[in-house]
Amino acid sequence: MQHWEPGTVIMWRYGDGFAEPMTVVRDDDEGLVAWLRAGTPTRKVIRADGRPLRAEPATMFTAERIVVDAVWEDHDVLRIAPANVWWSVWVFFDATSHAFEGWYVNIEDPHSRGDHEVRTRDHVLDIEVEPDRTHSRKDEDELALAVRQGRYNRDEAELITAVAEQAEQVIAEWGSPFCDGWESFTPDPDWPLPALR
Repeated sequence: MQHWEPGTVIMWRYGDGFAEPMTVVRDDDEGLVAWLRAGTPTRKVIRADGRPLRAEPATMFTAERIVVDAVWEDHDVLRIAPANVWWSVWVFFDATSHAFEGWYVNIEDPHSRGDHEVRTRDHVLDIEVEPDRTHSRKDEDELALAVRQGRYNRDEAELITAVAEQAEQVIAEWGSPFCDGWESFTPDPDWPLPALR
């Protein structure tokens, strides 16, 4: 597999809608690490009526959707996608002070690669990890909604939950990437704001 050089701009895509241009920090057989700066132009999915996806839980996974241009806001994020696992780890930094604010485990498909892009699919359930290493699941209620509304069947939801349990074991053991010092990461000041393509 070909690896990208640090500083290369790639597109990180979720399904057919969400797309974020990111700058490669590291890419090797251990996995991909990429930087998403606040202010970066992106694409996101919203309801066809213009409201956010979470605006109405009763139709969260059944409402008609559209893709719109957007801007990544609030935080700078370092994303770490270890090879051959069903999650990525996001390291959050305050966009103004660059203070480390915690980790986030996003349950998703292992990545497939294209020409300067990675593709995956989000699986609703996530894990928030605080700077003191305490953690909790996020969006368990939405995973249940996803089953009721037909996005997943019960077997698929059980698999997603099992993946979360695997990630929680890594957190409990404070394994990689949590123990790797990424909370001290500082981006290259010469990296430009990536363009959306």
